[in-house]
Amino acid sequence: MRETADRAQLATSLIEAVVGALLILSVVAGFLWLPTAESETGADFDRTAADALAVLDAEPSAGAGHSRLAAACRSPGAFATERSALRARLDAVLPAGALGRLTLPHGTVGPPSPNGVPSGRASLATGRCTVTLRVWYP
Repeated sequence: MRETADRAQLATSLIEAVVGALLILSVVAGFLWLPTAESETGADFDRTAADALAVLDAEPSAGAGHSRLAAACRSPGAFATERSALRARLDAVLPAGALGRLTLPHGTVGPPSPNGVPSGRASLATGRCTVTLRVWYP
């Protein structure tokens, strides 16, 4: 007849192996099912772009004008003055990992958007011009 101590050791090692396998599988599953920022829909991107434009429109300008966007629309020189501030503020306003490109009559701010990626777009009339913002995740 077998001793009971031998069976207990076998069951303990089997339980340890199962617990170890479940731990490894849970870590792997955590990496596989991690949600990504790219799962946003076009409507989410549109809302993000509209919100960012609203924040940028509320920013006071460095010179004369009701906002940075309105000041950048006045002339090519005014756009050159506001360009770096618009770029810095755009990076701060957008969610982490998102990129954006502002299009104004006198130039653009931000990297060109790639083709084939989901993106959102919003436009805002600011006095003398219409400003368009396109938002996407790389």
